[in-house]
Amino acid sequence: MTRSWRRVLYGVLVLSLLFAAGPSRTWALELDEEKELGRKILQMVRDHFRLIEDPEVVGYVQAVGRRVVRALGPVHYDYAFFVIDDATPNAFAIPGGYVFVFRGLLELMDSEAELASILAHELAHVQSRHIHKQLERGRILSIAGIVGTLAGAFLGLESDAARALAMGTMAGAQTLQLKYSREDEEEADRLGFEYLVSAGYEPRAMVTVMQKMRRMNWQSDSRVPSYLMTHPAMGERVGYLELLVERKGARPSSAKVRDALGDYPFVLAILLSRHAEFGEAQRRFQGWLQDPARKAAALYGLGRIHLSKGRLDEALNLLRQAAVLKPMSHLVLTGLGETYHRLGRLEEAEKALRSALALDDESPMAHLRLGLVYQDQEKWQEALRHLKRAEALAPLNPELDYQLGVVYGRMQDLGPAHYYLARHAMRRGDAKLVAFHMQKAKIYLPASDDRLRELERWLKESRKTSRGS
Repeated sequence: MTRSWRRVLYGVLVLSLLFAAGPSRTWALELDEEKELGRKILQMVRDHFRLIEDPEVVGYVQAVGRRVVRALGPVHYDYAFFVIDDATPNAFAIPGGYVFVFRGLLELMDSEAELASILAHELAHVQSRHIHKQLERGRILSIAGIVGTLAGAFLGLESDAARALAMGTMAGAQTLQLKYSREDEEEADRLGFEYLVSAGYEPRAMVTVMQKMRRMNWQSDSRVPSYLMTHPAMGERVGYLELLVERKGARPSSAKVRDALGDYPFVLAILLSRHAEFGEAQRRFQGWLQDPARKAAALYGLGRIHLSKGRLDEALNLLRQAAVLKPMSHLVLTGLGETYHRLGRLEEAEKALRSALALDDESPMAHLRLGLVYQDQEKWQEALRHLKRAEALAPLNPELDYQLGVVYGRMQDLGPAHYYLARHAMRRGDAKLVAFHMQKAKIYLPASDDRLRELERWLKESRKTSRGS
């Protein structure tokens, strides 16, 4: 048994003890229980997959997700969006409002509107509580059984192992295969279509992205199920969506119509420059240079490659060319700001990053980079303000935790300083360093502080996992 499997099994056993339901219980998953379940499964996803923590990629997906969420009206959840570093074209949502998109699906899409379409569809599943209803229909009557079911359906864990996780807790369930029904899919398509239009996106994008997934050959080596496996009847749904577009019109109803393409080519350029093989990324960008619609993104991607290699002058030249072609892209301006910063040209870096935030105040990377510029200028309050804003927008960033610890330390606010340095160590899995900074934080923070309890919980789970491995 691998270490990751031992962690999963241990987590399920803990869940069994915390939430096990007796066979006589009438199952009704309350909203608070669903949110707690979501947090537990989120940890399982983190154990099983590598999440992309790049603030530019994650921040972009989160921004698009928040834009769609605003079109939902009243919501039950604090929605959160994650990107999984796996080439499988897939996306899924779990109870509690957590939505996951795989890198492979991002690489399949061509526009922001197509990304918004997938997110709108997944949000509709969550809003309608389709997973909850499937579990009720399957008589999966315990949290441990639910975890086993979702492990098989969404995480690609082997069916025998997933069945073993739920053994004895399913009270007669016939199968672990969790698939949305055609009725669920039709409702999610209809509601997702309405969310997409209300958010100001081109509704035909929902048709085009479904057509792309339908055309794809899903014969991959990945263990993870494809979108087609958990979202059935794709052919019928494409036809139904085309009828929706014809009936309701092909233009968004929002007064503020979104650019269908948006900054999506630049996000793809980031993914290629950081996650593709170096030579392949360069070849792709050279091909893009021949396409006027992608030329700015190609220059940006090539500039990012030079930046990652420390070739700052070459990076600056390419990013300036990209900015001429796409002056209203906050991603291009953020890349320029980072390059100026690394060249020691702090005033130019500040100007570029402030311009980026004028275009998009919800860009976590622009806030992070501007915070670092202010840090080098010893403007501690300004640095802290922007770093905290970056944290609120995209909290899963170890570099951000470290920089917050440094800034609080320079401001002599030692309780938060040690907390953030402990959290940085926690992201790296360094239990000894977490314990060191936690003991220091206890000197300056009240014993009832939730931040201390967060660190204590992590250390406790870390020690149990170490014993189990």
